[in-house]
Amino acid sequence: MNLKEKLDKIDSEIKIGLKFKAANRLRNLIQENPNEIELWNKLAELYYESGFLDSAGKYWILTEPTDQRIKKCVDIYEKSVNYSGYQILQEIVFRGDKSKLSEFAQNKLSELEADSKKKVDYIPKFRPKSNKQRQKKESSKRTFRDKLTIYPIIGVFVFLAICSIIGVITVLKWFF
Repeated sequence: MNLKEKLDKIDSEIKIGLKFKAANRLRNLIQENPNEIELWNKLAELYYESGFLDSAGKYWILTEPTDQRIKKCVDIYEKSVNYSGYQILQEIVFRGDKSKLSEFAQNKLSELEADSKKKVDYIPKFRPKSNKQRQKKESSKRTFRDKLTIYPIIGVFVFLAICSIIGVITVLKWFF
């Protein structure tokens, strides 16, 4: 399923009242596509409509506050974490490429990192999450040459283990 199909499915779930399920899907999509601020905004909008203003602010934090409600929600969220840049970075877990973000989002992340460095002398580092399906595809793409080198090596170790066991049994028979 491509991103548009997934978003259509999320919209249909929201329409029938499955907001919790839609929020989970959106969070998963954000982990897969962290640079898509549209997803962050959609999740923030869902939280805002559900009355979770602090959660909405968490996902709107990288969005330029063009609307008063965005500014209000971000303020509520920042207040809920005591304006701690470290805490905000820990909670939003941005795993994308900062250079692909808007100038406002880049400045906001830099601001949060500077605050974190100043207050706790540490900036959380997040690597992109590996996609399990992608790993399975890559592991199934082993070439014939790869298999020719792996299986004989495993065979040699199995052969040595069997010979060792037979040798131990033979030595024990000599003594008893």
